[in-house]
Amino acid sequence: MTLNTNYLRNTMAAVLSMLQHSTCLENLAFHFLSTHDDALELFSSIKSTFPYLKMKIYRFDSNRVHGKISKSIRQALDQPLNYARIYLADTIPEDVKHVIYLDSDLVVVDDIA
Repeated sequence: MTLNTNYLRNTMAAVLSMLQHSTCLENLAFHFLSTHDDALELFSSIKSTFPYLKMKIYRFDSNRVHGKISKSIRQALDQPLNYARIYLADTIPEDVKHVIYLDSDLVVVDDIA
């Protein structure tokens, strides 16, 4: 999932919904992508809410998509973090074998497995 201050509440709700419906919490690990310099603050917010959550935050360099984003009708779609999912294979460590990319505006109603 991507992580930024504007959608932190959405991300927390999405994480909670996955935790509530998971039959095996040991199999869940969260990898967040963030462009913000306040990634440590975001990490602390999530960790204080979910202290036992297995998670990592990776910094996404917005320069990777500089000049590749065309103007959109909605300004929110023009943000570099919207394109971070394209670079997941280059960002997440090779030992992570399975990845499901999820937007932060979802609620899971069944076991994600």
